[in-house]
Amino acid sequence: MVQLRRFRDAQGSVVTVREQVAVDACGGDVPNFELAFLGVEGELAGSAVTQKWQQTYSRFDKLFFLHSSFHVKDLGKAAVNYQLHDFGPIVRANRSARRFVVWPQQLDKSVWLVDVDMQTSVPLYCAEFDPRMRMLSEVEGLSFTPSTPTVAVAASSIVALPDFSAATSYLGHPNGLVDPNVLLTSEYALGQVEVRDDPLNGRQKLVMTYTDGIDEFMIVQTPNTPDAFASLQARSGKGAPSAALGHTIARYRDPAMSVLIFWEDGVSFQVAGRGSLQRLDELARQLYLQARSN
Repeated sequence: MVQLRRFRDAQGSVVTVREQVAVDACGGDVPNFELAFLGVEGELAGSAVTQKWQQTYSRFDKLFFLHSSFHVKDLGKAAVNYQLHDFGPIVRANRSARRFVVWPQQLDKSVWLVDVDMQTSVPLYCAEFDPRMRMLSEVEGLSFTPSTPTVAVAASSIVALPDFSAATSYLGHPNGLVDPNVLLTSEYALGQVEVRDDPLNGRQKLVMTYTDGIDEFMIVQTPNTPDAFASLQARSGKGAPSAALGHTIARYRDPAMSVLIFWEDGVSFQVAGRGSLQRLDELARQLYLQARSN
């Protein structure tokens, strides 16, 4: 599939990237695939913007395909947690398709508009909206070839493991890792446990992904990392440093993404999910308390 993926940049403007995805279906949860950057719409090859996005794809292409596109991760849970509304047949990428709206039972999650190929059930178009119906992301298929040669995939930096115990053993039993006690998100269940190589610094990290069938959030633990908050200080009303901040959880949130981060016992903890899923704030607090008592 050749498709357009639209992002919002730091200024809120839309950037449209052309990409090609080839998937070697194997019946498993994570088939072999290759996501290739083709260019930025409206930009010349070699421009600063094109080079920036080419570098972004070289680092994060797997995450774009696995976590930023529409996927049904667990059909049974998806049927419980979402309603499917059929809007009938359309034509997409010169193919017969059917349009659906995937509507969450709880309105702190994304709403999806999806055009599905009638022959193969492959999504040819998907648009993600927040609960206020603001578009967060869009992937538009331009051309689709259902049969292609086998995909040649480079060695993966992701190792799938059956559970937390196996992951900690794989990592060499580092101190400070926590098996999360997730109580605040009852409709989500643990879907994947992976060890990944961080593309920015080469460190190995434990990634536990929880899903309600379609939506997901991650708890990421990176052992043997220095506490970036250790030297931070609270400030008095006049702006002068007054005291150490102590136990702190940092939060970044925009309409598309929520990320919470803290350090404990030499481990960096991150909780990441959709921007609308504000339950993650309390989940991060409970995880911090669990790490403190571990």
